[in-house]
Amino acid sequence: MISRLLYSLERSVGYLKNHPQLIFVLMLILVIPFLFLYSGQQFLDAGRANQERLQKDRIGLLQDSFVSILYATDFSTSTMQQEIERITALNPDIMGFNISALKLGELAVLASLDQTEISQAEIYNDFYKSAAVRTDESLIYETKTPQGRQWLTYRAIEPTPGTFYFLYTQSSLEKIDALFAARERSALFSLIYVYAFLLALAYWHIRLTDYRYLYLEAKKASEIRDLFTNLIVHELRAPLSAIRGYASMVVEADVSNEVRGFAERVKDSAERLLSIVNDLLDVARLHSGQLAINMESINVSDIVKAVVDELQISATEKQLGLTALATDVVHEVSSDPKRLHQALTNLVSNAIKYTPNGTIELSIEDKYNQVEIRVKDTGSGISFEDQKKLFAPFFRVNNDDVSKITGSGLGMWITKQLIELMGGSIAVESIKGVGTHLVVQLPKA
Repeated sequence: MISRLLYSLERSVGYLKNHPQLIFVLMLILVIPFLFLYSGQQFLDAGRANQERLQKDRIGLLQDSFVSILYATDFSTSTMQQEIERITALNPDIMGFNISALKLGELAVLASLDQTEISQAEIYNDFYKSAAVRTDESLIYETKTPQGRQWLTYRAIEPTPGTFYFLYTQSSLEKIDALFAARERSALFSLIYVYAFLLALAYWHIRLTDYRYLYLEAKKASEIRDLFTNLIVHELRAPLSAIRGYASMVVEADVSNEVRGFAERVKDSAERLLSIVNDLLDVARLHSGQLAINMESINVSDIVKAVVDELQISATEKQLGLTALATDVVHEVSSDPKRLHQALTNLVSNAIKYTPNGTIELSIEDKYNQVEIRVKDTGSGISFEDQKKLFAPFFRVNNDDVSKITGSGLGMWITKQLIELMGGSIAVESIKGVGTHLVVQLPKA
């Protein structure tokens, strides 16, 4: 049991080390609501104390005023009764009010809110005796009843030595208590709303923490994958280049036609595999952000002519016409010549690969602040649905016309990434069964 508890504690500590934001979340959930509750309770207590002080001052002032009236009217009994009725009408919280006189040790009621008490004997209790000792102030005592708290107030008047009159009032605090109870409920509901908001905020923060942790883990896994891919690709390139070289030597050697045919197949397969390896290397570099782009001002016509010259043999082998227009005009663009050559080579190679017969044409045109390079072929064309996915990684057009053509499905994705890294854009225009136009736009230098 203890070992399990220690193991759980160790895991919790380790989790907090990896997610230090949770300490803030715990403070958010526990400390802030407690402080809010404490401060709210202090505020309500101070408000209740101030309200009770004002209520006591009001009762004391009321009795002071009544004493002045008694002296002014020479303690007239009729005036006493009239003033009691007038004052209680103005103060609905006064539930009881009477004036009594102490004569020969007997306390008799002279005027009262409850007129049945008039002329009745009143018990000369300790409250009256305490008031008789302190005639200069009103003594207030609190009592609790089923209806709520009440204040019993006693005030003694000694107009002549040995002659005492007593004022007695009974005040209800029910409305004040109900008011503060409503405020406490309101404060409690506010605290619940605040706590619910804090819980939602804490949950959101925890989710962010988890997302961040997952993101870091995914980033770490991606880095390991890219490192592994780079390692594998580099290790594969050397033997593939050697296989291709030896196969070329066999093709050019004095061997039988059968052996030469086998060697050509080995050479073609090695070249295809090497092309895939190079594509994987570019993908890894693009993903890791390690692909270097060296921007400079270049004449795009030179790049187009170089690509056409390099791929002319491939086009001739398939009996396709490969031409370039407007290459005798200088078209200055801001780009990386090496990467632009790679991108255009991919586009023209694809056009040759997917065009069974006809022509492939490259054209260059100045358009406002951009230079447009258009690669046009008379191949099988691309459907509207496939055009949407043409630049996605590992996507290949799937129809009967091209089912026998091999490829990794990475060339167009790599091309798009390269062109966008150079500040350009690429789009496709195609009609099924008619041909395809690939449009590259690059910023002018």
